[in-house]
Amino acid sequence: MTPHPWYATFDPRPDAPVRLYCLPCAGGSAEMFRPWAEFLPPGLELRAIRLPGRHARHPRNAFADFDTAGDELAEALAAELRPPYVLFGHSMGGLIAYRMLRAVERRGLPQPALFVVASCLVQGIAVDRLPDPAGSDERFLGVLRRFGGMPPEVLADEEVLAFQLPVLRADFRLCRSYVYRGGEPPLRVPLRVMGGTTDVITPHRHLAAWRHHTRRYLGLRTFPGGHFFLRDQVRPVVGALTDDVADLVSG
Repeated sequence: MTPHPWYATFDPRPDAPVRLYCLPCAGGSAEMFRPWAEFLPPGLELRAIRLPGRHARHPRNAFADFDTAGDELAEALAAELRPPYVLFGHSMGGLIAYRMLRAVERRGLPQPALFVVASCLVQGIAVDRLPDPAGSDERFLGVLRRFGGMPPEVLADEEVLAFQLPVLRADFRLCRSYVYRGGEPPLRVPLRVMGGTTDVITPHRHLAAWRHHTRRYLGLRTFPGGHFFLRDQVRPVVGALTDDVADLVSG
Protein backbone atom coordinates (compact mmCIF):
# COMPACT_ATOMS: atom_id res chain seq x y z
CA MET A 1 0.00 0.00 0.00
CA THR A 2 1.36 3.44 -0.95
CA PRO A 3 1.90 5.64 2.13
CA HIS A 4 -0.42 8.64 2.37
CA PRO A 5 1.54 11.90 1.94
CA TRP A 6 -0.31 13.58 4.83
CA TYR A 7 -0.20 10.94 7.55
CA ALA A 8 1.69 7.91 8.85
CA THR A 9 -0.04 4.75 10.04
CA PHE A 10 2.42 2.82 12.20
CA ASP A 11 0.11 -0.14 12.84
CA PRO A 12 -2.39 -0.32 9.96
CA ARG A 13 -5.84 -1.41 11.07
CA PRO A 14 -8.04 -0.97 8.00
CA ASP A 15 -11.03 -2.58 9.71
CA ALA A 16 -10.85 -0.43 12.86
CA PRO A 17 -14.12 1.49 13.28
CA VAL A 18 -12.44 4.64 14.69
CA ARG A 19 -9.55 6.64 13.23
CA LEU A 20 -7.40 8.85 15.44
CA TYR A 21 -5.71 11.79 13.68
CA CYS A 22 -2.84 13.30 15.71
CA LEU A 23 -1.00 16.57 15.02
CA PRO A 24 2.44 17.26 16.55
CA CYS A 25 3.89 20.26 18.33
CA ALA A 26 6.33 22.78 16.83
CA GLY A 27 9.44 20.95 15.69
CA GLY A 28 7.67 17.63 16.14
CA SER A 29 6.80 15.07 13.52
CA ALA A 30 4.46 12.14 13.02
CA GLU A 31 7.09 9.97 14.72
CA MET A 32 6.29 11.44 18.13
CA PHE A 33 3.07 9.39 18.10
CA ARG A 34 4.66 6.07 17.11
CA PRO A 35 4.77 4.83 20.76
CA TRP A 36 0.99 5.29 20.99
CA ALA A 37 0.26 2.44 18.59
CA GLU A 38 1.34 -0.14 21.18
CA PHE A 39 -1.31 0.95 23.68
CA LEU A 40 -4.30 1.62 21.44
CA PRO A 41 -7.13 -0.94 21.42
CA PRO A 42 -7.82 -2.87 18.18
CA GLY A 43 -10.79 -0.64 17.36
CA LEU A 44 -8.65 2.50 17.00
CA GLU A 45 -6.30 3.19 14.08
CA LEU A 46 -3.65 5.86 14.62
CA ARG A 47 -3.02 8.29 11.77
CA ALA A 48 -0.19 10.66 12.69
CA ILE A 49 -0.26 13.80 10.56
CA ARG A 50 2.84 14.59 8.49
CA LEU A 51 3.12 18.36 8.62
CA PRO A 52 4.86 19.94 5.62
CA GLY A 53 8.40 21.24 5.75
CA ARG A 54 9.93 18.20 7.44
CA HIS A 55 9.33 15.23 5.14
CA ALA A 56 11.22 14.99 1.86
CA ARG A 57 8.24 13.52 0.00
CA HIS A 58 5.67 15.95 1.31
CA PRO A 59 3.74 17.71 -1.50
CA ARG A 60 4.08 21.26 -0.12
CA ASN A 61 6.31 23.64 1.80
CA ALA A 62 5.80 24.68 5.41
CA PHE A 63 2.55 26.45 6.32
CA ALA A 64 2.71 30.23 6.64
CA ASP A 65 -0.52 30.72 8.63
CA PHE A 66 -3.05 28.67 10.56
CA ASP A 67 -6.03 29.30 8.30
CA THR A 68 -4.13 27.93 5.30
CA ALA A 69 -3.00 24.98 7.40
CA GLY A 70 -6.55 24.18 8.47
CA ASP A 71 -8.01 24.61 4.98
CA GLU A 72 -5.38 22.45 3.30
CA LEU A 73 -5.61 19.68 5.87
CA ALA A 74 -9.39 19.60 5.61
CA GLU A 75 -9.12 19.38 1.82
CA ALA A 76 -6.34 16.77 1.85
CA LEU A 77 -8.21 14.53 4.31
CA ALA A 78 -11.78 15.18 3.15
CA ALA A 79 -12.20 11.70 1.67
CA GLU A 80 -10.69 10.12 4.81
CA LEU A 81 -12.88 11.77 7.45
CA ARG A 82 -15.24 8.87 7.88
CA PRO A 83 -17.18 9.01 11.15
CA PRO A 84 -16.50 8.24 13.85
CA TYR A 85 -13.04 9.76 14.02
CA VAL A 86 -11.02 11.64 16.65
CA LEU A 87 -8.86 14.74 16.21
CA PHE A 88 -5.93 15.31 18.61
CA GLY A 89 -3.37 18.12 18.64
CA HIS A 90 -0.42 18.89 20.88
CA SER A 91 0.54 22.57 21.40
CA MET A 92 0.94 24.08 17.90
CA GLY A 93 -0.73 20.95 16.55
CA GLY A 94 -3.77 21.75 18.68
CA LEU A 95 -4.16 25.16 17.05
CA ILE A 96 -3.76 23.66 13.57
CA ALA A 97 -6.35 21.01 14.46
CA TYR A 98 -8.70 23.75 15.70
CA ARG A 99 -8.46 25.67 12.41
CA MET A 100 -8.87 22.41 10.52
CA LEU A 101 -12.04 21.72 12.48
CA ARG A 102 -13.38 25.16 11.58
CA ALA A 103 -12.62 24.39 7.91
CA VAL A 104 -14.38 21.03 8.25
CA GLU A 105 -17.45 22.90 9.57
CA ARG A 106 -17.46 25.36 6.66
CA ARG A 107 -17.16 22.58 4.10
CA GLY A 108 -19.96 20.55 5.63
CA LEU A 109 -17.67 17.55 6.17
CA PRO A 110 -18.28 14.95 8.89
CA GLN A 111 -17.15 16.27 12.26
CA PRO A 112 -15.13 14.28 14.79
CA ALA A 113 -16.71 12.33 17.60
CA LEU A 114 -14.10 13.92 19.87
CA PHE A 115 -11.62 16.81 19.68
CA VAL A 116 -8.66 16.77 22.09
CA VAL A 117 -6.06 19.49 22.66
CA ALA A 118 -3.00 19.07 24.88
CA SER A 119 -0.67 21.80 26.19
CA CYS A 120 -2.51 24.27 23.97
CA LEU A 121 -3.95 27.70 24.80
CA VAL A 122 -6.90 28.76 22.67
CA GLN A 123 -5.50 32.32 22.72
CA GLY A 124 -2.08 31.08 21.59
CA ILE A 125 1.22 31.68 23.38
CA ALA A 126 2.23 35.34 23.79
CA VAL A 127 4.66 36.29 21.03
CA ASP A 128 7.22 37.65 23.48
CA ARG A 129 7.50 34.18 25.04
CA LEU A 130 8.20 32.43 21.74
CA PRO A 131 11.65 31.98 20.18
CA ASP A 132 12.35 34.60 17.50
CA PRO A 133 12.83 32.67 14.23
CA ALA A 134 14.81 35.61 12.83
CA GLY A 135 17.30 35.59 15.72
CA SER A 136 20.74 34.04 15.86
CA ASP A 137 21.09 30.28 16.29
CA GLU A 138 22.50 30.82 19.78
CA ARG A 139 19.59 32.96 20.97
CA PHE A 140 16.98 30.81 19.24
CA LEU A 141 18.34 27.61 20.78
CA GLY A 142 18.64 29.31 24.16
CA VAL A 143 14.89 29.90 24.27
CA LEU A 144 14.22 26.35 23.09
CA ARG A 145 16.35 25.02 25.95
CA ARG A 146 14.16 26.93 28.39
CA PHE A 147 11.08 25.44 26.72
CA GLY A 148 12.56 22.02 27.44
CA GLY A 149 11.40 20.64 24.12
CA MET A 150 14.76 19.61 22.69
CA PRO A 151 16.48 16.48 24.02
CA PRO A 152 20.10 17.19 25.09
CA GLU A 153 21.41 14.67 22.56
CA VAL A 154 19.75 16.62 19.74
CA LEU A 155 21.14 19.95 20.95
CA ALA A 156 24.61 18.40 21.05
CA ASP A 157 24.44 16.91 17.53
CA GLU A 158 25.36 19.51 14.90
CA GLU A 159 24.20 17.32 12.01
CA VAL A 160 20.75 16.79 13.51
CA LEU A 161 20.49 20.47 14.44
CA ALA A 162 21.31 21.47 10.86
CA PHE A 163 18.20 19.56 9.77
CA GLN A 164 15.99 20.58 12.69
CA LEU A 165 16.67 24.32 12.85
CA PRO A 166 14.91 25.25 9.56
CA VAL A 167 11.90 23.18 10.64
CA LEU A 168 11.81 24.84 14.06
CA ARG A 169 12.19 28.34 12.63
CA ALA A 170 9.35 27.74 10.17
CA ASP A 171 7.13 26.35 12.92
CA PHE A 172 7.73 29.28 15.24
CA ARG A 173 7.05 31.72 12.40
CA LEU A 174 3.73 29.93 12.11
CA CYS A 175 3.14 30.12 15.89
CA ARG A 176 3.79 33.87 15.84
CA SER A 177 1.18 34.30 13.09
CA TYR A 178 -1.67 32.95 15.20
CA VAL A 179 -4.70 35.23 15.49
CA TYR A 180 -7.21 34.48 18.24
CA ARG A 181 -10.85 34.86 17.19
CA GLY A 182 -13.01 35.13 20.25
CA GLY A 183 -16.25 35.79 18.39
CA GLU A 184 -16.56 32.48 16.56
CA PRO A 185 -19.57 30.30 17.45
CA PRO A 186 -18.79 27.41 19.80
CA LEU A 187 -17.87 24.06 18.31
CA ARG A 188 -20.57 21.41 18.20
CA VAL A 189 -18.20 18.56 19.06
CA PRO A 190 -17.12 17.21 22.47
CA LEU A 191 -13.84 18.81 23.54
CA ARG A 192 -11.33 17.35 25.98
CA VAL A 193 -8.33 19.35 27.22
CA MET A 194 -5.11 17.84 28.59
CA GLY A 195 -2.23 19.54 30.36
CA GLY A 196 0.93 18.98 32.36
CA THR A 197 0.87 19.84 36.06
CA THR A 198 4.20 21.70 35.91
CA ASP A 199 3.83 23.28 32.45
CA VAL A 200 5.04 26.90 32.60
CA ILE A 201 4.54 27.53 28.86
CA THR A 202 0.82 26.75 28.76
CA PRO A 203 -0.14 26.57 32.48
CA HIS A 204 -2.99 24.16 33.08
CA ARG A 205 -4.93 26.80 35.03
CA HIS A 206 -5.36 28.71 31.74
CA LEU A 207 -6.32 25.72 29.61
CA ALA A 208 -9.95 25.72 30.77
CA ALA A 209 -10.59 28.79 28.56
CA TRP A 210 -11.38 26.22 25.87
CA ARG A 211 -14.72 25.67 27.65
CA HIS A 212 -16.02 28.86 25.99
CA HIS A 213 -15.37 27.46 22.50
CA THR A 214 -17.53 24.34 22.52
CA ARG A 215 -21.05 23.34 23.45
CA ARG A 216 -19.74 20.09 24.96
CA TYR A 217 -16.76 20.69 27.21
CA LEU A 218 -15.58 17.42 28.77
CA GLY A 219 -13.15 19.07 31.17
CA LEU A 220 -9.42 19.23 31.81
CA ARG A 221 -7.29 16.18 32.56
CA THR A 222 -3.84 16.84 34.03
CA PHE A 223 -0.82 14.56 33.95
CA PRO A 224 2.54 14.73 35.75
CA GLY A 225 5.08 16.73 33.76
CA GLY A 226 5.60 19.93 31.84
CA HIS A 227 4.73 21.12 28.35
CA PHE A 228 5.97 17.87 26.81
CA PHE A 229 4.30 15.51 29.27
CA LEU A 230 3.12 13.35 26.35
CA ARG A 231 6.62 11.88 26.02
CA ASP A 232 6.66 10.41 29.51
CA GLN A 233 2.96 9.71 29.98
CA VAL A 234 2.16 7.66 26.88
CA ARG A 235 0.23 4.87 28.58
CA PRO A 236 -1.88 7.15 30.87
CA VAL A 237 -2.64 9.61 28.05
CA VAL A 238 -3.63 6.91 25.59
CA GLY A 239 -5.68 5.22 28.31
CA ALA A 240 -7.58 8.43 29.12
CA LEU A 241 -8.14 9.12 25.43
CA THR A 242 -9.38 5.59 24.84
CA ASP A 243 -11.84 5.91 27.73
CA ASP A 244 -13.28 9.12 26.25
CA VAL A 245 -13.62 7.52 22.82
CA ALA A 246 -15.36 4.47 24.28
CA ASP A 247 -17.82 6.64 26.22
CA LEU A 248 -18.68 8.83 23.23
CA VAL A 249 -18.78 6.23 20.47
CA SER A 250 -20.67 3.59 22.47
CA GLY A 251 -22.99 6.24 23.87
